Amino acid sequence: MSRTKSTLLKRAACLLACVAICLPLTVNGKAADGDTLYFGALEEKVAQNVNTAIVTKGNFFVSGAVQASLEFASNQYVGSDITEGVVHFQEFLVGQGDMVKKGDPIALISVTVDEIEREEVQMNLDAARKNLEDYKADTKILLDQYKKALNQGSDRDRRLAQISYDKLKKSYKDELDKRESRIDEYVIRLEEIENLEKTQYIKAPADGVIGFTNRIRKGEVLSRWSFLCSISDPSNVRVVVEGGSDLLRYNMPVKIVQSTGNRSVELTGRVVTLKSTASSVNLMARNDIIEVYGDTSNLYPGADVNVRFDKIYVEDALLVPKAAVKSDKKGNYLNVYVNGFTSKRYVVVGGVDSMNSWIVFGVEEGDTIILD
Repeated sequence: MSRTKSTLLKRAACLLACVAICLPLTVNGKAADGDTLYFGALEEKVAQNVNTAIVTKGNFFVSGAVQASLEFASNQYVGSDITEGVVHFQEFLVGQGDMVKKGDPIALISVTVDEIEREEVQMNLDAARKNLEDYKADTKILLDQYKKALNQGSDRDRRLAQISYDKLKKSYKDELDKRESRIDEYVIRLEEIENLEKTQYIKAPADGVIGFTNRIRKGEVLSRWSFLCSISDPSNVRVVVEGGSDLLRYNMPVKIVQSTGNRSVELTGRVVTLKSTASSVNLMARNDIIEVYGDTSNLYPGADVNVRFDKIYVEDALLVPKAAVKSDKKGNYLNVYVNGFTSKRYVVVGGVDSMNSWIVFGVEEGDTIILD
């Protein structure tokens, strides 16, 4: 071969090499595009032993929670209704959250009564009884005298005696009733004083659950209607989210959870506050109201509750382990494993919970992805 032909062959080989370098790479027969957002641009051969997972379908949800308070439709305040004597508080016999029936003891008390009043009433009673007996005796003497005069003297004297007898007989009965009534009043008053001293309890005025209890020291004097505690009707209660929450929507199902000490109550409910942009701002409620279902008698008055709900809920969502999702400057991507090769695919992530990521677009159910 001549030197000229050898030189031409070398130049042709160099030209073919340059053309080959300038041609674009292809993946699965398609030209790779580095600017594409969702699909991978490069396949690489990977080792056989790789940690993989399968894209599956399932229900995806992310929970939210807000603090709320209980609002009872019917509340009754319990106080000292004793109007006489000095009432001393001893101790509460119930605690917040206890169920009570009408007439159940609420608090233990002691009552002292002014001894001067007791002695005065007793003296008036003794005097009234003595005056009654004296009045009976004096009136009997006069009646006997008029009765005797009925059979003596002239007709005129007998008629006067009869008139006097009838008049005294009538006034005697009226006066007797009046004096006996006065004696009964003194007796009743003494019984009231004795009962006051025997009073040991302030009792529940209605059925319900004990709410807030006042802080009262032992031996403290209670004035009339001093507040002791409240009794709420547990059959009519709703949950109020003070100030409202942007996460709550009308008719949204929620869970109401209250944990107090060793007691935990969980009920269901729904949001009944309507927030519509079509409504006037003046007509929109400031607070969110939640209707409660089930037995509310175990809810603890005065203690807050947690309102739990699903912020995001998607049925048949594409799910991958959270650790499988990677990211770079272009966005989130998954390493899809196909026939021993890895393909970098950019995806759209709809949400993330504690374990999984919800993939909106970029992979399909059954795809194998590399976790490492």
